[in-house]
Amino acid sequence: MRLDWLSAVCGSDGPVATVVLDVSHNTEDADHRAALRRRDVAERLAAQGAPAAVVDRVDATLADADPPVGEAARVLVVDEHAVLVDVLAQGAPRAEQVVWAPLPDLFSVVNAVAEQVSTVVVRVDEAGGELLAPGDAEPETVTGRTKPVHKARGGGWSHRSMQARVEETWRQNIAQVATLVDERVRATDARLLVIVGETRARAQLRVALSERSAKIADEVAHSGGETPTEVAGAVGRRVDLLLSGERRAAFARYAELAGRAEGLAVTGLADVVAAARAQAIDTLFIDPAHPVDTSIWGSPEPTVLGLTRAELTDLGAADPQEVSAVPALIRAATCIDAELILLDDPDVVVGHDRLDDGSDTPESAVLGGDTLTDGLGAVLRFPIGST
Repeated sequence: MRLDWLSAVCGSDGPVATVVLDVSHNTEDADHRAALRRRDVAERLAAQGAPAAVVDRVDATLADADPPVGEAARVLVVDEHAVLVDVLAQGAPRAEQVVWAPLPDLFSVVNAVAEQVSTVVVRVDEAGGELLAPGDAEPETVTGRTKPVHKARGGGWSHRSMQARVEETWRQNIAQVATLVDERVRATDARLLVIVGETRARAQLRVALSERSAKIADEVAHSGGETPTEVAGAVGRRVDLLLSGERRAAFARYAELAGRAEGLAVTGLADVVAAARAQAIDTLFIDPAHPVDTSIWGSPEPTVLGLTRAELTDLGAADPQEVSAVPALIRAATCIDAELILLDDPDVVVGHDRLDDGSDTPESAVLGGDTLTDGLGAVLRFPIGST
């Protein structure tokens, strides 16, 4: 998971309010429940010592939002100066959280917000296509040449000439779609391109795409009868497969490096904290099935962390405070532009996918398992030596 959407927390010295709420709007009394929810959040924050300015800012932010459609989670991180994080995520959160603390509870935050994948979707046929990119309110239509686009029956020289002109029209129309796709993939820094259409049109578009676009392309067969909801579901499954593959590749890299002597992979609370303090973490791994439920010592500076107060005092840290270990490490990872991999996906297994009936193949193993000491691991940018 890329953590740049949390970067505003890096400039906050704390304390902060972290709010993760189920704001699903799918019952007749949803508006009444929302009002009760706001009052409960305000009371809980005030009881924990949050100043009135923070309580009011949280309440105003919750009030100033249109009701979501269906199940949803609202995630806020707020300090005395600003709203640092404000996300409306699809799906109810696994657990709600309302806390006023020295550091934001980023573990609850990342568990409630699915990773966003910049995705371009294109529907293509021989006459042109439609394209939807991040930030688009409506699909953009590409209308190519309209004549000739259908091959005629018959034979002889005139027939072959018509066939050739139809083929050329198809090629030009699809090339026009490919040009727009390439532009939008570059502009949005897309990680996934989903091509929807019949087999021939999909194949022709792939050939016409740039190397950058073709590398991230996946396909969805489309006969023309599917509903937009069905197509959206197919695109969502491609996103899930992409994320699953990225997690699998990241953990494979960790496992490979852990077996070497270069010191570029570490596990356990002590070594991961040391790596964060050295700003050496490239990818942070957390296994929520085997979490380290303990505190460490932190400071307003995100990477100034230690197992004891004495460590921070020796580093000259101002105002050391006891903080929850996992959220502090996620904050540190965010502020050094590291990535985060949560190893809690039951469908992410080593070397293969789960079967259609939901069962694992006999040799499967969920990523992480007992591999990570304290449920923590990291791939490093440079070795730091063992603690």
